[in-house]
Amino acid sequence: MSKELTNMSSTGKEYWRSLEQLAKTPEFEAFLHREFPEGTAEGGATFSRRNFLTLMGASLALAGLTSCRRPVEKIIPYVIAPEEIIPGIPLYYATSMPFGTEAIGLVVENHEGRPTKLEGNPKHPHSLGKANTFAQAAILDLYDPDRSQSVLYRGAEKSWSEFLTAWKALIKEYESSDGEGLAILSESFASPTLARLKKAFRQRFPKARWATYEPVSDENILSGVNIAVGEICHPVYHFEEARVILSLDSDFLQLEHDNIRNAAGFADGRRVITQDDEMNRLYVVESAMTITGGMADHRYRLQSRRIGAFTAALALELTTRDVPVSGVEALGAYTHHPFDEKWLGALADDLIRNAGRSLVVAGRRQPAEVHALALAINSALNNINRTVEYYPPGDIEMSRQEDLIALVQAANSGDVTSLVILGGNPVYNTPVDLAFKEAIDKITHTVHLSTHVDETSRHVEWHIPEAHFLECWGDVHTPEGTLSIIQPQIEPLFGGAKRKYWPP
Repeated sequence: MSKELTNMSSTGKEYWRSLEQLAKTPEFEAFLHREFPEGTAEGGATFSRRNFLTLMGASLALAGLTSCRRPVEKIIPYVIAPEEIIPGIPLYYATSMPFGTEAIGLVVENHEGRPTKLEGNPKHPHSLGKANTFAQAAILDLYDPDRSQSVLYRGAEKSWSEFLTAWKALIKEYESSDGEGLAILSESFASPTLARLKKAFRQRFPKARWATYEPVSDENILSGVNIAVGEICHPVYHFEEARVILSLDSDFLQLEHDNIRNAAGFADGRRVITQDDEMNRLYVVESAMTITGGMADHRYRLQSRRIGAFTAALALELTTRDVPVSGVEALGAYTHHPFDEKWLGALADDLIRNAGRSLVVAGRRQPAEVHALALAINSALNNINRTVEYYPPGDIEMSRQEDLIALVQAANSGDVTSLVILGGNPVYNTPVDLAFKEAIDKITHTVHLSTHVDETSRHVEWHIPEAHFLECWGDVHTPEGTLSIIQPQIEPLFGGAKRKYWPP
C-alpha cells in the first residue's frame, strides 16, 4: 500500500513505500540502518557489509593496476640511420636452406633487420618459387624461445673460453696418436665447405672415425642405384615430362626428397591449356593413405612388405610383353602372384604405350632391391635421361647405417674415447636395438652441437649451442650440382656456433 501527496516545496511528486515510512516508525528507522533483512548481518556490527565490499573491490582494482602499467622498454635510436631501411617497408634477401642432401632456394622478407617470412626463390632451380612446410616452419625455429642459449658442462652453464680450453687440451692428445680413439658423428650434408673441412680433419687425424647418420634419408635409394649400375648416383625426377607415373610406396608430393620440384612438375603434367593437352595418369601402390595416394587416378592398397613382390611381378609382366627388364632372370620361377592380374596388366599396357614418357618411382622406405628393380624398369621403358636423370653425389655426405653400427660397436669395446656429435638427436632417433645411449655412456669425453637441449644433450659431457642457418654464412648444392650460398639474415640471437667453423 502506498500513499501519494504533493510536496509544495518541490516541483515533483513524492512517494512512500509504506505507511511505516511515512510515519517514520522506530522499526522502519532500524531497517534503514541495515541493508538486508534480519539474520543476514551480525547484531551490533560496527562495520557494514556494504563498506566491506566497497573496500575489498577498491583494493583488488588498485592491485590490478600494478600489473597493467606499460612495460619499460629501452629503445636506442640509430646514430646514423641506414639509408636502405624504412620502417614498415620490408627488404628481401636471397639465401638457401640446407635440407639433408638438398638445398631449398629461399627469399627472406626482413623488417627492420629481422627476418619474418620465408618463400621460395623463383630463380632457384630447386624451389622454383615454392616452399614446403619445413621451410615455412624454419622461421619459427629461429625465434624459438626453447633454443639452446649457453654452453653446458654436465648440465651446468659454462663459458665459450672454458670449453675451448678443455677442447684444446684434449685435442693435443689425439694429435700425437693421429686421432686414434676420436670419432665424429654428423648429419647428412651437401656443402663444399663442410666436405673440405671433413677432408682436412681426415688428414689431421687419419685414424679417427667419421660416421654419418639420419633417421630419414635416401640411403636405400642410393644403395639401390649402386646395385643396379655399380655406382652411387642420386636420381632427379622430371614429373612434368611423364604421361604415366607409377609410385611404389612413394609420397613424392610431400615426404620424399625434392618434393617441392616434384609437386610443381606433377602439377604441370596435370595442367590442361589447349584442347589437345592430356593430363598425366598416376598409379599408386601403397600401404597407407598419403597425399600422393589421394591424388592417384588408380590406387592399389598393398602391405608395404609385399610391394617388392609387386614390383617383381610388374617386371615379369613387362618381359612377357616384349619389354625385357634387366635382372628379371634372377627372379627364377616366380611366375605366379596373388595380385590383381587385370590391374597389373592394365598398368603394364599403359607403361608400354608411353615408353619414354613414363616414370616409376619407389619410396625411401622400400629396400634397396626395390629401387634397383625400379631403375631397371625405367631403363627398359627408355625413361633414363628423359623422365629421370642420375647424378654422381659430388660433395654429398650420405647417411650410412653400417657406419653407425660400427661406431656403436667401437664405443662398446672401448676403442672410442672421445665423440663429437654434429647436430641431430641420435639418443632419441637411432634404432633401439643399437642401445646408442648406453654406448655413449661408456665414452670418456662427449660433445654435442645442437640447436636445442634435447635427449642427446642431456647424456653428453659438453653441449654447444648451434646457430640457425639464417644466422650464419654457408654453402650448399643440389643433387644435380647447382651451388647456392647461405646468407645470414640476422646476428646469432643466442651466440650459437657456426657448424662450418667447428670443431676448431
